[in-house]
This record gives sequence, C-alpha cells and structure tokens, in this order.
Amino acid sequence: QILRNALGGNHPQVGRALLLLASVYERQGPKITPHGTSKDDVELELYVDALEPLKATLGNVHDDVGFLYVKIGYLYGKKDDRNMALLAYKAALKAYGEPSFCLSPEDVHPEVVSVWVRVTEHLVEIKSMSEAVVAGQRALYLLRLTKDSLFRGAKLNNHSGDASVGSASTTAVRTSKKSPIQINSTTYYPSLFTTLQCLGQAHTALVQYPLAKEACLESLQMAWEIALATQDTALPYNPLSPSATKPKNQAVIDSILQVIRALKRLGKVHLLETHYNDALQCFLPCLQLLRSSKDMECTLDAASVLGSLGFLHLKMQRFMEASNFLKECLRLYRRNGVNQNDRETRKVQAWLHMAEAKEAESDSAPPPFLEIPTIIFHGENDGLMVGNGHSFPDGRNHGGDIHESDKKFYKNMSKNDGNVDIEFGKLNIRGNDEIVPENYYKDDVSADVVSNESGQYEL
Repeated sequence: QILRNALGGNHPQVGRALLLLASVYERQGPKITPHGTSKDDVELELYVDALEPLKATLGNVHDDVGFLYVKIGYLYGKKDDRNMALLAYKAALKAYGEPSFCLSPEDVHPEVVSVWVRVTEHLVEIKSMSEAVVAGQRALYLLRLTKDSLFRGAKLNNHSGDASVGSASTTAVRTSKKSPIQINSTTYYPSLFTTLQCLGQAHTALVQYPLAKEACLESLQMAWEIALATQDTALPYNPLSPSATKPKNQAVIDSILQVIRALKRLGKVHLLETHYNDALQCFLPCLQLLRSSKDMECTLDAASVLGSLGFLHLKMQRFMEASNFLKECLRLYRRNGVNQNDRETRKVQAWLHMAEAKEAESDSAPPPFLEIPTIIFHGENDGLMVGNGHSFPDGRNHGGDIHESDKKFYKNMSKNDGNVDIEFGKLNIRGNDEIVPENYYKDDVSADVVSNESGQYEL
C-alpha cells in the first residue's frame, strides 16, 4: 500500500511486490492466511492486482503476462468458475501470441499446450461444443507436435547434474517457470486422453458420429495402454505395510476407470447410431471391469453403466433385462446418496416405468399359436375362402374364382386332389414376400386378412 501511494498503482515496483506477496501465499498460505479467509482467494486477488502494473511495464503480449493469466485461470478453475477461468486462459493465449503458425516444436511455449487442453475441458463443461471442437483440435495438434521435445526435455532434466550435459536447453528446462497445469512427461498421456474424450463428447453432442467414434476409439486404445503400463508397475499387496502399496494400487484403479469411461463413451455413440449390438459390446465389458473390484462395484460409475445397459435393453425390447438393470442402477444411486429428485434419477425412473409397462403388456398378450388361421381349398372349380372375405392391405375387396396358377400353388402343398383341408402356420405378408405367389394381389381371391399383435398381416 505504501508503494502504491508513493509510486502509483501501475508502477513496475508495485507489480513486483504484489507478485512476491502472492508467491508467499502460494507456498505458506495455510499458515499466514487470516482465519475465515481462503488462501486461494487471497492469492487470486493479489495476482489480479498485479496484472495492470505488469502489462504497463511489459505490454499485453509477453510470456510473463501470459504466465500470470494462467495462474489466474487455474485459481478460477479451482473455484469451479468456468467462465472466468476461460476468460483468463484466452487472455493467456493472446499474451503468448496464440494462435501462431509455428511448425517447430521448440517454438511452442510449454504453457500454451496446457492452456489449450484446459480450455477444451472447460468448454465441454459449459456445453459450448462447437468451440470445444476447435479448441480440442488445436490442443491435439500441439500435443502431438511437442511430444518428442517434451520427453527429450524431461530426459535432459533428469541428467542435468551430469557435466557432459550443459547445453542451453538443459538450463531452460531447469530454470523455466512452471504453472500448476503445465504438462510434463508424466501427465502427457492423461492430457492426451482427456483431450480425445472431450473431442468425442463434443462431436457426439453435435451429431458428428463418425468423428466421435474416431476420437473415442483412439482414447480407448490409449486408456488400455495406460492401464497395462500401470498394472506392470503396481506393487503386490503387503499386509505388513498396506499404506506403501495404496498409491500404486490407486493408480491402477484410476487407469481402469479411464478404460471404463472410454468404453462407455464409445458405447453411447453406437447407441445413438442405433447400433445396439456394438453398444452392448462396450457396456458389458464396462460392467465386468467395475465388478472385478470391490472398490468400484458400488460406485456411481457402476450405477451409470447399469443405467446405460437398462436403456439399451429397453431400446432392444428386452424389457425384463431392462427392468433389472434399471432397478440395480437406482439402488446404487440411493446407496451413494443421490437425491431422488435429481435429473438422472428421474430419467432412470421414467425408463423403469416404461420397461415395466411394456413387460406387463407383453405378458398379457395371447399366445401366438391361438392366432394360426386355417386355409381350406374346395376342389377344382371352387374359390379359396377364409373367413368373411375381408380386403387385402391394398384396399381392394377380393372375391370370385381362384386363378389357375394359384390352384397349382395350393395343390402342390397338399398330398391329395379334390376336397382337402390344408392347415398352415403363419403366412406373414411383408411387402413382396416370397411365400406369396407373384400374381396373388392381381387376381380375385376371397380371403380374410387379419392383423396380429405385432402389426403383421396374416393370411
């Protein structure tokens, strides 16, 4: 405050003092923050106050200004204020000179890649899907462009103590500022997975199913690779020291959850495309993976997969299976404390009521064998009569003698000539079905056409 009064609010010295104080709160916040005040709120206020002095000194386009905006965006993200976080991240990209058209990975600032990934996540969270596709494609491009240089930099950093490695790039890696969101060799693949998942979700919402499937399939393959690599490094459970194995085993669980979420998102795309069998091949492995662990079998992830399976079986008209899956989904919702008036709960309840109604309706329908008609042929010169001579589906009322070719058709189906009663099973008329003679509708025939429960016509 003394510096502000003496030098003015936009003086560089004021900006440096504010940044220094913010860094103190960043490291020692819980110890020095006044009671009842959030450390993040104090830190955020100091960074925002430092913006104008810094921009007045360095200009709007400068790496230090971009870095400050990144920190502000990160803190707004922690407060779940997605819109303010997006404003800060977009300002950071402008300060870093984005969008740029550089073709060299070395020309891309490490923070820029991380910011594009966060922007993609936040845009999906606020349902701005068209913008999310643009941001996700940019993030994906930069992630792939900078992969080799990122891992090469991590390798140099690990050997920075070696006298033989003294290049300028090593110094840059060691001394460069790093925000909490900056992607490194450890977080690279999870960031790539998240970006692909966001792209899949955005394309699905925009009804761009081929692009959604492409992103979902790539994220699923990556999830499997991460899970297998994590499984190889997991430690066996040690009853004498359970806390030592907990972090490793938690990493395994997290990697399996990534596989489950990738499978579920791909299954949703298949479901929306009405490719029900493909969707089933995604949802059932999800359920098997969840039920393979006691830590996951009763989670909200399991409830979500059960709800998807219930809806899928409802669409496939397997009402009993749909009811069972949906009841189990609601049971897990209750177990996890989900409110009964929650939108997802009410949606699953509506599906359950529909499945139970359809199941009761199918149970009350008469058995199909009670509807089998009898067709009677009465000799050479008589017509074919079934019932009272109702009209065919083309609207014409048929009557009179049967055509000669039709008499041969029915005679060939009997073992005797003359007066023969021929009992058929169902003859379903579906368009130009091969079981109906080619000229059947063209000639006058007296017959009764009955519609059964499934809406098909029977002769």
